Amino acid sequence: MPQKSMLQKSMPQKSMPQKSWQKAWTAMLAAAGLLCAASTHGQGAGPPGDAANGKRLYMAVGCYQCHGTVGQGSRPTGPHIAPDPVPYEAFAGMVRHPRNVMPPYTTVVLPDRDLGDIYAYLLTIPPLIDPKAAPILDH
Repeated sequence: MPQKSMLQKSMPQKSMPQKSWQKAWTAMLAAAGLLCAASTHGQGAGPPGDAANGKRLYMAVGCYQCHGTVGQGSRPTGPHIAPDPVPYEAFAGMVRHPRNVMPPYTTVVLPDRDLGDIYAYLLTIPPLIDPKAAPILDH
């Protein structure tokens, strides 16, 4: 006797035709897939934060000393972190557990809410303009 598939095992024996159950399972799996996709969409965006407070904290905590006032960074001091920062999870990991000379900013020093605010500030930093489009070069 052939083994029954998972779908066949989960179906009631004679209450609904097999094609109807297959359609129902397909619809349920599609809905579950959409739900999973919706829950993971935008994970890199980070928690909602207060960008104005993030800018204040960025300066107060001293991030600007190595990464510049607008996250531009420099070779001898620290990498660029804006515009277009890495996804929030990677950013938080680098702040909490840095690999190089940067000191770790634990939740005792920088609570998660403050870190989210700093990330929100970094997201507001506009990209650099193309030097060819700079009006001063037209003269």
